[in-house]
Amino acid sequence: MDIRVFKTFLQVAETRHFGRAAENLFITQAAVSARIKQLEEFYDSHLFIRDKNNLKLTPAGEMLIAHANLMIEQMEQSKQSIALAKQQKIKFDIAATPNVWDAFLSSRLNKSIEFFQQVSLGMEISARESIQRKLSEKTLDLGLLVDPIKNTDFNNELIGYFELALVSTSEDYHELIEQYVFVDWGLTFQKEHTLHHKFQPALRTSTAMIALEVILTQGGFAYLPIELVAPMVESEALFVIESPLLIKRPIYLVTRANNSNNTLLANYRSFLQTMQ
Repeated sequence: MDIRVFKTFLQVAETRHFGRAAENLFITQAAVSARIKQLEEFYDSHLFIRDKNNLKLTPAGEMLIAHANLMIEQMEQSKQSIALAKQQKIKFDIAATPNVWDAFLSSRLNKSIEFFQQVSLGMEISARESIQRKLSEKTLDLGLLVDPIKNTDFNNELIGYFELALVSTSEDYHELIEQYVFVDWGLTFQKEHTLHHKFQPALRTSTAMIALEVILTQGGFAYLPIELVAPMVESEALFVIESPLLIKRPIYLVTRANNSNNTLLANYRSFLQTMQ
C-alpha cells in the first residue's frame, strides 16, 4: 500500500473536506477521492460518512487514524535507517608487525588511505602474537608479517619483499662493535644472524625507527630497510657495510580462512603488489 494513501486519509480526516485536503496535498480532488476509495476497498469498510455539508469519520475511520499515523512514522523511520546504512562505510582493520611497518607499510600509508576512501579504515602496529589473536577474534581483517602463521585457520600469501642493509655511522663498523643495535626482522633473520654474527648487541628492538634514532644520535650500526635509510646513505650520514646475511625479507599478507571481506582483500592485495 502506497504511504501517500494514508497521508491523504489523515489530511481528509483533519480537514473534514476533500477539496481542502487536495489543496493541502497539492493534488486534485479526484486523486483524493481515488486514494480514499482505494483504502476503503482494501479494508472493505467505509471510512467517511458523506453528507451534503458534513464529512464525518465512521467507527472504522476513527480506528484507522492511529494505525495510519503509526504506518507513516514507521515508513519514515525505515527510510532514515536505509539512508544512514547507505552512508555508513565498511569497516576494515589492518595490523603490521613493527618491522613490516617500518620497512614497508609506513611509506605506503598515504596511498593506502587513498585506496580505502570509501572504507572506515583502522591501522595499527602490533606484535605477531597479537595479530594472530585479533585475526582469530575477527577484530582484524588483515595482518602483514615477515613470517607466515602456520595454522589451517589462516591464509598466508607472499605479496613481496623488502631489503635490509647493514648500515653504520662509521665506514668501519668495527670501531663501533660495542654499539650494535639488533632489530628483530623475524625468525629466519634471527637464525641467519646467529649463524653469521657473534657480536652481542647493546640494544634489542623490534622497531627500525628506534634503532635508526639510536645509531644516529649515539653512533652504532644495525640492519635497517634500504628504503628507509637511502637518503641518509646518500648524504653519508650512514654507510652501507658488506654483510654475509641473506637480507631480502618476505612480506606475508595473513587473513582468516573465512574472511567476509574477500573482494576488498583481493583488491588491496593487488594494490600492495603494484607498489613493490
